[in-house]
Amino acid sequence: MRDGELGLNLVALSTTIGIEVRGLDVSQPIDPTIGYALRQAWAENSILLVRNQDLTDDEQFAYARIYGEVAARIKPPVEKRGFRADPDNPMQLVTNELDDEGKPVGSLGDGEMWFHTDKCYVEKPHRASFLYAVEIPSEGGHTKFASLYNGYDLLPEALSQKLEGRKVLQMYDYTKTEPGSLDQPLENLLHYWQPVFVTNPDTGRKAVYISRLMSMRIEGYSDDESRALINQVADIVEAPDNFYEHVWRPGDIIIWDNLSCLHARTDWPREQRRTLRRVTIEGEALA
Repeated sequence: MRDGELGLNLVALSTTIGIEVRGLDVSQPIDPTIGYALRQAWAENSILLVRNQDLTDDEQFAYARIYGEVAARIKPPVEKRGFRADPDNPMQLVTNELDDEGKPVGSLGDGEMWFHTDKCYVEKPHRASFLYAVEIPSEGGHTKFASLYNGYDLLPEALSQKLEGRKVLQMYDYTKTEPGSLDQPLENLLHYWQPVFVTNPDTGRKAVYISRLMSMRIEGYSDDESRALINQVADIVEAPDNFYEHVWRPGDIIIWDNLSCLHARTDWPREQRRTLRRVTIEGEALA
């Protein structure tokens, strides 16, 4: 399909979530009217893909700024990791590559990651995230995107009533790829109580702001009750017909909306390198 008079060639990535824009070179300055159309397509479809790009860091930053202010990297209150590569650079390398001394060249190196949403554990979660593919393994390392819009719409009435008006404790332990433990001082970890239901400012649509990886406790419920509720929501959001699985190619750049979708990563052979460049966009406190 085409986007009105602007001529954007938009192709759905799935019946559930995502849009691809074809025939666009984001290394070049983008007209404000095209930029507005891109922002609208992104907000309505949660993820927006452009393929076959050849971008410098500066060109990636310029493209990101169409969608908002580039966010700074966030540091945990207590650093448990032995080494962080280039921690103050807003352009983060997501890679399993090691340098000659065996130190990570980037972050989030190997392995599967459960469904989650970026920076939900701070007062002002990052609104959008970008990944630009540089080097991709021959198999695996895919990214799954699940719709939180649909998650909200598909909640059974009884479950929705249990969650209405509640807050959820979002937390992340940077040393883990599975949920962190509450059996430790929370002040040592990034954490924040967020609304269970959020309204997307660009579309007015509601989404359920829960993930199996980072949502730890529901306000007003015990830990066991909270985990049961979180798992019920996650089962709906993570259903196979509610996510799109992206098979990366070098030159792909994807922006996704952290208020309306979750993302997850599949595993890949450890001996193969996977490198992407990541930028995030500032967000606002959630009402």
